[in-house]
Amino acid sequence: MLPGKTVLSLTTDLLAFSAFSHLKDEQVSSLHHLIFRLQEPLTVIQQKLLLSFWTHADGSVLPAQLLHRCNMVLQQYGRMPMGELYVEEGTEY
Repeated sequence: MLPGKTVLSLTTDLLAFSAFSHLKDEQVSSLHHLIFRLQEPLTVIQQKLLLSFWTHADGSVLPAQLLHRCNMVLQQYGRMPMGELYVEEGTEY
């Protein structure tokens, strides 16, 4: 498991780069509220909860370095990279 600080820090970076701006206000609000309540080190469950939000992140708005760092974390958890998720969602419509 990764240090919780990595997942929390990257989630904050994703918010700063508007990766969740396409979500409903309630969903983004929920993520902000969750982040404010968390204390480091994060538990495995808390890390997975934050990563569940990453599934909905828009990787196309992110700087390449941040996207790469996030995708490395997702890979370590056995999840699909953000770029691929975005492409798949875009082709389904």
